[in-house]
Amino acid sequence: MTVLKLLFLPFFLLPTFLFAEPAGSLNSAEARKLAELMCRQLPNVTTILEIIQAPGNATNNSMVSVREPPVVDDVYDSLVWLGRSSLPCLTDRVTDTHWMPDPRSEPLLGVPLVADVAYMILSDKGVPDVLSKLAHKKPDQLRMDDYFLWPSVGDHRLRLQAAIRAWIAQHPDCCAAPTIVRKLAPKPSFRMAASELAAARTRFSRLRPGMSTEQVLSIAGKPDAVDKGEESQVTNWTAAPKHIGLLGFCAADRGENLAYIFFTERWTSDIFRRDPLRDRYVILFFSAQGKFTRMFSNIADIPPIFPPSETSWHRLMWAEPKIKK
Repeated sequence: MTVLKLLFLPFFLLPTFLFAEPAGSLNSAEARKLAELMCRQLPNVTTILEIIQAPGNATNNSMVSVREPPVVDDVYDSLVWLGRSSLPCLTDRVTDTHWMPDPRSEPLLGVPLVADVAYMILSDKGVPDVLSKLAHKKPDQLRMDDYFLWPSVGDHRLRLQAAIRAWIAQHPDCCAAPTIVRKLAPKPSFRMAASELAAARTRFSRLRPGMSTEQVLSIAGKPDAVDKGEESQVTNWTAAPKHIGLLGFCAADRGENLAYIFFTERWTSDIFRRDPLRDRYVILFFSAQGKFTRMFSNIADIPPIFPPSETSWHRLMWAEPKIKK
């Protein structure tokens, strides 16, 4: 799967991506529920990260731990940090052929669908590339476009899904998230009351893609933090305490340069190291045209928002439809 992504990352961020947090404070039912919520918003994945694994790591649970890593992509990181709890829903999505914005930093070939991105994340979690065997090719014989073309034929996605499920069933020790050393607070530092949460749910339900920042703020209210890509994304990667990290690596490529975050429950003080498994929040994203484009949400009662089609996405990003060649 490495040919799918071709992502080049700053060296000082690599240790964060090599390790992840287990479901820790969540019980099995809570972890599966959160995983389902994250899988339903795979179109909100903006950055696919390459996890470089040594041979055998796919079934090795004794990986080194790291301390308090920042979040780079809230959907992706949640699905990786949830370990085996996210395997069922990701495998279910391997047949999801809905369009989504391309999360790769260098999209050379192919247009990934939700199904393709689910397969990329499964690969990063430790599931080996089973497509090459199904296509009767050696991994080094597969071209980049094979990963998009082969699944699109006939029942190939169903066959790919069945092969993944069979491999997971045969490897019950795979794909557990390595441990992160994190100071767990005994209780949240902030949690909305039920009435406040209901009011927030009503406010966010009124948001529509294409709204201006002024319209969004008049409905959603003042955010807890603002990330302006032009000011912080490039120059302050090493200044973790000052960097908020709401915009992913591919934000500029996708035409997004502004994001707001709103918390309904908060356990951590540093937004750059927010905990997507325990904190509850929404993130609103805006294009360089000043238009509201999409919303991340890990709150069960507040559904995410993302563009339904490539045409609507290009109108939001660049105020014009994509020109077909």
